[in-house]
Amino acid sequence: MANLIALFYNWWNLYLRFYDEGHHREAIRSRPMLMAGVGRQVQSGGRRTVKVSVLHEKGDLIAHAVTQISNELHHIRVITERWSVNQRWTLLLTRL
Repeated sequence: MANLIALFYNWWNLYLRFYDEGHHREAIRSRPMLMAGVGRQVQSGGRRTVKVSVLHEKGDLIAHAVTQISNELHHIRVITERWSVNQRWTLLLTRL
């Protein structure tokens, strides 16, 4: 169980690096603010989208951060569509 928690903690820090690469944000402080929302998956025309309703008082800031992170991940996905797994990991880790 400890390994699983450590894995989630590490992925959360990497996820937040897409938003603010200049600061190392601790999961204990940033997670409650960025997880103060309700998400639902919408499927239409063979495309899946996650709609998030932010319930935190800093909802505008959170929505901007999540949009920026989502755009960055989408950009990486489009670029690396035909790349090998090693090439994808190299780009992802270089970006982070």
